[in-house]
Amino acid sequence: MKLPSLKIRNLESKYPVIQAGMGVRIGMAELAAATIREGGYGTIASVGIGDIERGKHHFVDECNTNFALEIRKAKELAQGRKPLGVNVMVALSNYEEIIRTAVKEGVDYIISGAGLPLPLPEYVGDADIALIPVISSGRAFEVVVKTWLRKYNRKPDAVIIEGPKNGGHLGFTMDQIQHPETCSLDLLLKDVKEVAERYGIGDIPYIAAGEVACRADIENALKMGYNGVQIGTFFITTEEAGIDRRSKEVFVNAKPEDIVVIKSPVGLPVRVLKTPLVQRVLTGGKEKFTCPYRCLRSCDPRKSLFCIARALLATWSGDVENGLYMTGCNIASVKKIYPIKEFFDTLKD
Repeated sequence: MKLPSLKIRNLESKYPVIQAGMGVRIGMAELAAATIREGGYGTIASVGIGDIERGKHHFVDECNTNFALEIRKAKELAQGRKPLGVNVMVALSNYEEIIRTAVKEGVDYIISGAGLPLPLPEYVGDADIALIPVISSGRAFEVVVKTWLRKYNRKPDAVIIEGPKNGGHLGFTMDQIQHPETCSLDLLLKDVKEVAERYGIGDIPYIAAGEVACRADIENALKMGYNGVQIGTFFITTEEAGIDRRSKEVFVNAKPEDIVVIKSPVGLPVRVLKTPLVQRVLTGGKEKFTCPYRCLRSCDPRKSLFCIARALLATWSGDVENGLYMTGCNIASVKKIYPIKEFFDTLKD
């Protein structure tokens, strides 16, 4: 089948693909710009991109300054092409400041999840930016829609629906994660569409997130009734992804049996690879750390077994012993380090 373009608000890409905003320092300017040049939606992850040492004492300012610089760099690398967006987690302690920085820098869209982005329209104001919540149930979507319409007279411009086999933080109970057939992407789409139609916004684009790694996966999502897909895990080992090559090789060498779900300091289940850090956590070991950043509202350093910021920075630098490697269930599809153009070439007619 011929793949359609993806239209969201006044934006349009050649292919129905959104690059997931993967933090820390995976989804940066280089990956976002390359995605845009090849015909997709390029996304910068807002978390963890400031100077490590300076951020310990000037966290908010450091985040805002470097986030703005990264957006500008992506625009330059994309040579003025669109759509360029950002992913901002609701769980961030500096959520409002980061959103306002994105608005000031003129991004095209904002994706927001890891919590319900209820105040997002307030921080964006009347800026011409597409707002895309990330949800994992019709119930959660209804809370967002109802709040946005009542308080801001604003509807979502699209919605990303993350399934139980998705990578990273998961909006599901452990029972649902162990029985993914009870909340599969087709069932979630039905529930979300019912909500959208009840509130008169059924014409928005629906984006599937979870186990997308090839053209056949995209076509399957489209046949299911989605308008596009978001891809994370399969793009982690692209040459343009921001992490060290040693960490990319961890993903390449991983097997499905290496995947586990643990509790994240964010307060949600998180799907990761069973690397040395995770093995220590699974045995009840608590990593020694102080909390210099206070980056997450929901994190209690006294109770957390590890510092997620420190662990993801270790992933970025190639410190396999101490890194946290978030992944989707489709890790078997990740077989090499490759230029992202190679993936998009498979989408051509």
